[in-house]
Amino acid sequence: MTSALLVLCGSLILATSAWAQARPDEVSDLRRQVRQLTKSVRQLTSTVQSQQQRMDELERANAQLQQAQANPSVVQAPAPSVSTPTVGAFGGPVRLPQAASSLSAFNPEIGALADVVGRLSESSADGEGNDTVSARELELVFGHPIDPYSRLDVTTSFSDVEAASLEEAYVTHWRLPAELKARVGRFRPPVSKASALHRDSLDTVDEPLFVEQYLGAEGLSRTGVELSGFLPLPWDAVVHHLAAGILEGGVGEGGTLFGSVRRRPSYYAHLKNFWDITDTTNTELGVTYFTGSRDDDSDLEVDALGFDATFVHYFTPTNKLKWQNEAYLQERDEAVGIAVDGTETLFRDTPWGFYTLLDYRLSPRLGVGGRVDYVEPVDVDPVTVVRAGDTAWGGYLTFYQSEFARWRLQFRHTNFARGGDDNTVFLQGTVAIGVHTHQLQ
Repeated sequence: MTSALLVLCGSLILATSAWAQARPDEVSDLRRQVRQLTKSVRQLTSTVQSQQQRMDELERANAQLQQAQANPSVVQAPAPSVSTPTVGAFGGPVRLPQAASSLSAFNPEIGALADVVGRLSESSADGEGNDTVSARELELVFGHPIDPYSRLDVTTSFSDVEAASLEEAYVTHWRLPAELKARVGRFRPPVSKASALHRDSLDTVDEPLFVEQYLGAEGLSRTGVELSGFLPLPWDAVVHHLAAGILEGGVGEGGTLFGSVRRRPSYYAHLKNFWDITDTTNTELGVTYFTGSRDDDSDLEVDALGFDATFVHYFTPTNKLKWQNEAYLQERDEAVGIAVDGTETLFRDTPWGFYTLLDYRLSPRLGVGGRVDYVEPVDVDPVTVVRAGDTAWGGYLTFYQSEFARWRLQFRHTNFARGGDDNTVFLQGTVAIGVHTHQLQ
């Protein structure tokens, strides 16, 4: 705009100079040109002033919006030239279309995930849960920064076979001393690599057997406090991350690691070590310590030690091989015989379990894999037990329709410690919409 004004002014000067040297018959034409140029200069000047005023108004409105985001408790009045929002039915402002693109930053991030599973099993132990198709889980996810220092994340779960539950609801806080990060609320602690993942992030339809038996049917999700951060070590080839926390007592549904009393806290620590071996190969090694109470008293009778190792190699950008392993060992202060309903029940003092999983991505749309499990039950009946532990093996085929839709066919054969076996076929469909913090892997 300024360049145009300079050009017009230069033209006006040249026209005036030419007027002084022109013949009488050219004077009228020069006067007409000067009037046209003068009119154009005035119009452009008016336009520049109007645009500058509008820019100043938008800058003031933007500054007020940024201040409101930094301090939500203070409501800033909009600039006079910006459309003023009217008051809504509940006392809040109604967001008008003129400011929708800016004020949408106040809306929480919302996502939904549906997990539908069909199951065909030979086992008759649970007639209602076998040979069915069910909406196993519907997750609603909400999240948004509270301020520049913290964020709130909430995950609720609904099912047609289970009661509604609150899976996660925690605040994450950054900028603590020593660059630490804190989580407060209900969350999935990193006491097991598989347990810390939501079902939609697993490579299989079901959880590994030791997670299901020790920590609960869907892994462990408890209320507590956690501090985590990267260790400030002098080398940078390997990255070390340490997390430690305190949780309310107990475990998930069906878990046998701890007792059911929630008021007896449990404690954990997890060290993760990540190493980029080459540009196409990386590995992750982790160790976990977890301790808690098995009964109503405050003593810590159960100690658990977990090890995990994950190896990933990219043959091409679309062909990836992942080999994941995890083992869980317990030390229990209860190797005694207890009479239950007239029968003798023996509690092992050192039960353990593990799994190994191999997953290969054939293409961006297709993946195959298999998993082998072994777990020793905590409570065993010496009269009926025929094996040291439950063992399982199986394979799966996964079709990735897109980043937000996935279909999986899985077979699993299980031999039970108490005798008998089972063949199970799973067919799973998982879809996600909206903003989802743990998108389909």
